[in-house]
Amino acid sequence: MSRRPKSSRAGSRRPSRARRAIRLAEMATLQQPLALRRDLVRIFGEDRLVAVIRTATPELAERAARAMSEAGVRLVEITLTVPDAYELIAKLATDDAFAKQGAIVGAGTVLSGAQAEDAVLAGARFLVSPALVPEMLEVGRARDVMTMPGTMTPSEMVKAAELGADFIKIFPIATIGGPDFVANIRRALTHLPLVATGNVEYDEIPTYFRAGVVGFGIGGPLIRGDLLERGDHAGIVTNAKRFLAATRRA
Repeated sequence: MSRRPKSSRAGSRRPSRARRAIRLAEMATLQQPLALRRDLVRIFGEDRLVAVIRTATPELAERAARAMSEAGVRLVEITLTVPDAYELIAKLATDDAFAKQGAIVGAGTVLSGAQAEDAVLAGARFLVSPALVPEMLEVGRARDVMTMPGTMTPSEMVKAAELGADFIKIFPIATIGGPDFVANIRRALTHLPLVATGNVEYDEIPTYFRAGVVGFGIGGPLIRGDLLERGDHAGIVTNAKRFLAATRRA
């Protein structure tokens, strides 16, 4: 376990609310032990699932995050497209109930080194991007957090591995060929830890595993926006438990 690093950045242009949230998160967790990168890698290796939360409001995102933690999903990604995402990351990172359920918050849709740095300072312990963002990987190495950059081509996948990515996200997986694409890639790049990300349905999970992925980042099918909108917390939890049972290593 490690201590939360202090920010080396000055003159941030982030909005004042996000700045305050990040400062409060730093203060609240400065003396708390943090999950190390190796802890996150182990957890993903066991559960093989990241819950990807992308909602129109922070309230819906928080509701989804708490449902995921109740279901036992330990890696909960808040995408930076969620309004007030940094504030929500900070809130979850310092929430005792969330932590007691074993849940760890990360940041998704990270598009720059600055966003990666802000997310880590807010409390994110893993970073995910939709594209190959070298600056995000640099922050990940410096801050000892798990990284999962997005790729589409074999060249990007190899480059991500060279840059030190812990896992390599294939996105958007369904659009570029699904399990067949993964199987073809794996024939040549057998050593890469590929993660299927996108709207992977429950029934597709075994096929993707046979194709060679090591895990999943799943949003809509896992979290079920229809259940979220009508406040069906129990339904979301039940659905998430079903997905986790399908991905978790026995």
